Amino acid sequence: MVNRYNLYLYLLLGAFWVLSCTGFLGEELFPFLLEVRNGLFALCDVVFVILGLLTLRDRGDKIVFWSFMALGFVSTVIVNKIGLFNLFNGARDFLGLIFAIPILRWFMTHERREEFKQTMDKVLTWWLWLQAVTITIQFIEHGAGDWGGGTMGSGASGMVSTSIYVISFFLIVRRWDSDHYFRSLWRNKMYVFLLYPTFLNETKVSFILLFAYFILLVKFDKQMIVKVLYIIPMAIVAFIGLGSIYLTVTEQDAEDLLSEEFYTNYFYGQDLDFLIEVAMKVQDGTIEIDPRDWWAVDIPRFAKLVLINPEVRDCSGGVALGAGLGQFKGWSMAEPPRFARLNEWLLNGSRPWIFFMYVQLGLLGYIWYICVTVRNMRLRGSRYPSARKVFWLILLMIMIIQFYNDSLRFFNFDVLIMYMTLYMQLDVPDEDINQKEAIVATE
Repeated sequence: MVNRYNLYLYLLLGAFWVLSCTGFLGEELFPFLLEVRNGLFALCDVVFVILGLLTLRDRGDKIVFWSFMALGFVSTVIVNKIGLFNLFNGARDFLGLIFAIPILRWFMTHERREEFKQTMDKVLTWWLWLQAVTITIQFIEHGAGDWGGGTMGSGASGMVSTSIYVISFFLIVRRWDSDHYFRSLWRNKMYVFLLYPTFLNETKVSFILLFAYFILLVKFDKQMIVKVLYIIPMAIVAFIGLGSIYLTVTEQDAEDLLSEEFYTNYFYGQDLDFLIEVAMKVQDGTIEIDPRDWWAVDIPRFAKLVLINPEVRDCSGGVALGAGLGQFKGWSMAEPPRFARLNEWLLNGSRPWIFFMYVQLGLLGYIWYICVTVRNMRLRGSRYPSARKVFWLILLMIMIIQFYNDSLRFFNFDVLIMYMTLYMQLDVPDEDINQKEAIVATE
């Protein structure tokens, strides 16, 4: 007889590693994987749907599922007159938000939950080491930039870098003694060391998370002022030192990086009209460009938020319901919706999460997402040590994602983040707390 726990676990982890590693393996070692990648990812999504439906038992999880299906159906099929294939294919981008929590909750309330936690802790540790190895290889081969996407391959640099900080922080606080800051840093030097790949792929938001990472490790109590007198100056020195390493590695100039022109160009574009003209010519075939150089015609993030509003406002769904699902997925498997064809020049490239949600499901879709996030992030009186600190870092990352990228559409990313949130929400066995205290006492 098949053991249900083992079957579910092998399916979950198998699909997780396929999604997480196909990019790097295909780009660097086995090119044929890139040709079958879409099929592999579709198969993984089938696995997630099956597991999600089999574990969909909590009332709140059912509400999340059915509310999304209702919202997606109304926006896509009824209002925007888009076919069912695009509805279901586009819904694949939301599987993590819908099913990651019920799947993980099933494991973490199972009688073998302690065994599952140990397995997932190993997955997190292996994941950090794999990013270190693969990003180093990518840096040596291609230099700093979007190629440094780790195991997920080119273009995933932002998602991988933000994940590294949160995962490392989650693992480090499990062995953290708040009364001995530097001693704890030394004891957990491996997790601190594994932050270094974020300096090799030119992800500038890493500096925000880097600063928050070390500040949140400080114990805020009556003696905090005394601690701050020597911790903050050392943190500033370390921050400057790491910044210098970053500038050297990425071959950038500090004055350029801190200039107003740099941030204007980065967020909105200094010559936006020219960039729009080139992007539209690429769309209609007047200009050909190597797909690997997509960044050359990528409209800056904040500019996209401004430029897309008139297009969404004029579609059938309007500001409230958006243009319907399937605008960013399924182009290789089916004809893209009319809205996607007309606005391909704007939809391609980097996509802030607000942009991603607003285009497809409008303001109602974004409100749905906020409600789901608030539900998933509540602490429920957690007994987990330092739970709030981990939540603050995860929350900071989620806030960055809103204006930075669309990491939340990837199931493997959602599994990592939601495992950590569920771990802290559910009761921590006394033996785990005692084990931590024993570790601290012996060192």
